[in-house]
Amino acid sequence: MLSLSPGTAPIEKAWHLAQNANMWRITDDFWDDWQMLKNMFVRCEMWQTHVAPGCWPDCDMLPLGRIGVKFGRGHRTCFTPAEQKTMLTLWSIFRSPLMLGAELPSLDEATLALLTNRDVLRLNRHSFGARQIARNNACAVWVSRDEDGSRYAALFNLSDAPRAVGLELAELEGDAFDCRELWTGETLRAQGTLQCEIEPHGAKLFKLK
Repeated sequence: MLSLSPGTAPIEKAWHLAQNANMWRITDDFWDDWQMLKNMFVRCEMWQTHVAPGCWPDCDMLPLGRIGVKFGRGHRTCFTPAEQKTMLTLWSIFRSPLMLGAELPSLDEATLALLTNRDVLRLNRHSFGARQIARNNACAVWVSRDEDGSRYAALFNLSDAPRAVGLELAELEGDAFDCRELWTGETLRAQGTLQCEIEPHGAKLFKLK
């Protein structure tokens, strides 16, 4: 496997990258900063049609746990728990390679639980057709499909206050679904619209059948 780290890969060279590499960075060094994370929604939208088996646009390493140790200024991630969930939800539905840039022996249980969620890892490994169907300064919505025929919906609150974020189920070619939120295990039945209240900078990730 060939993985390239050219800084921000130029989108106009996507065809060349796909022909000659398996992974390539679509951003400069990514750190635990909310504005950098918010900007990744723009980058992922730009590259969403170039994700394919053997070709993985790379959102860079996950700054979780204790980071920056080798630079002599190690610190716990500045991302809040909500922002950590948002980052992993976006990386996973976009199907970015998941690489952890942390001091492993000091991983806390909450971080370990995020990184080992089997349902979220399945999304990253076995989904396809991910696309961002809505985004503004306050919220974003992504959808994709699973190999087993089910659908995924990721709802993001990008604002600084609690907000209701919704999805018209017609976007998923249906009008009613049984939904399970993959981070909490919460289940609900959605008819016509899937909508929920989300904490600031947070995300909800649903599998729908």
